[in-house]
Amino acid sequence: MLRDKRYQTLSMLVIIVNGAVLGAMTFEGALDAVGEALTLIDHVCLAFFAFEVVVGLVSFGRKPWRYFRRGWNVFDFVIVVASFLPGLRENATILRLLRVVRIFRWMASLRVILVAMGKALPKSGGVFALTGVFMYLWAMIGWIAFGSDDADHFDSVGTTLLVLLQMLTFDDLGSTIRESMALNPWTLPYFVGFILFAAFVLMNVLIGVVLASMEEAQRMDDEDGQVSADTAVLLERIDKLQETVDRLADDRERAKEFTPFR
Repeated sequence: MLRDKRYQTLSMLVIIVNGAVLGAMTFEGALDAVGEALTLIDHVCLAFFAFEVVVGLVSFGRKPWRYFRRGWNVFDFVIVVASFLPGLRENATILRLLRVVRIFRWMASLRVILVAMGKALPKSGGVFALTGVFMYLWAMIGWIAFGSDDADHFDSVGTTLLVLLQMLTFDDLGSTIRESMALNPWTLPYFVGFILFAAFVLMNVLIGVVLASMEEAQRMDDEDGQVSADTAVLLERIDKLQETVDRLADDRERAKEFTPFR
């Protein structure tokens, strides 16, 4: 049931409705007008999530602990149970937000992006370190070369770093360069050199790391889906085999108890 696409669509719609209700609760006008209705809808969504967890546990029959083999199942269980625990359920806003995060479970594209982010961050450490060192050295050069001419942009290393960060994000790039060039025209090659190396070279390296992580995350998701399907089939066969063994054992016990007439 939980793997059925129609059910997954329904679950995703409930999550979206829950998120919309959470957003509506931030408006005082909405709370004054339909506050009780919003609370009722939120409770209905919580009941749906609780029903989903119960069905997931029951689907494993006599071995409900198999439900917790998947990380998303553990996440769902913790969120739903916390919503009923005294002391935790009072912090309703955080719990509602976490319920909305469950949309990652049913949307493969979002799940892949989340996994890719987790894999890209450690790999991006070298790029961030190189960017930080380069910006600091470039800020030192700018402060030494232009500090006496342009105090607004090169007053100190800290001020220059902020300007370079602005260059890195292309925030008001033209105005900053024109203002600085009016005081010292040599700031043009200084800023252009920084933009070419930091904004293009380093950022493209970072993008390459992210894309590689995306491909790896997509491959893992495909493999996980295949393994999950194979595992489900295997577990189903094991359960059937166990039922057959139990039935044969019962037949054997009954055969021992049977005493034929002589």
